[in-house]
Amino acid sequence: MKNIIKNEEVEEQLKELRKRGLSKQSRTRSHAILLLNSGKNRKEIAEIFDVTSRTVYNWIKEWEKRGIDSIYRKKGDGRKPLLTEKCHKDIIKKHIEDYPHQPKKAYALTLKEINIKVSYDTFKRFLKKYLD
Repeated sequence: MKNIIKNEEVEEQLKELRKRGLSKQSRTRSHAILLLNSGKNRKEIAEIFDVTSRTVYNWIKEWEKRGIDSIYRKKGDGRKPLLTEKCHKDIIKKHIEDYPHQPKKAYALTLKEINIKVSYDTFKRFLKKYLD
């Protein structure tokens, strides 16, 4: 898939992002597009970055749709939280106040009440973030 980059200005932007991108994601994706442009195939790029070739395929598809903007994460991408401050904070707070020295009991009661399956670690992260 040679010559995926259509102009030299964009190529220079990608080279700069590869070196000085603010996030690891932007450095990785820009480097992957540059490698693809230089003649590497998806499988080789996947091995270089230790990702699946499906991931590289997704990067390429996003590049074809969005161009240089595909290097950056879009707002709203990623997994949505299972527990939210708006919906669950009061419920969890109530159970923690009832059982301050029994967090596992508070966890079990919370799960029963909200009817969402979350791990105990997720529950603890929520406590730390919203109830400290």
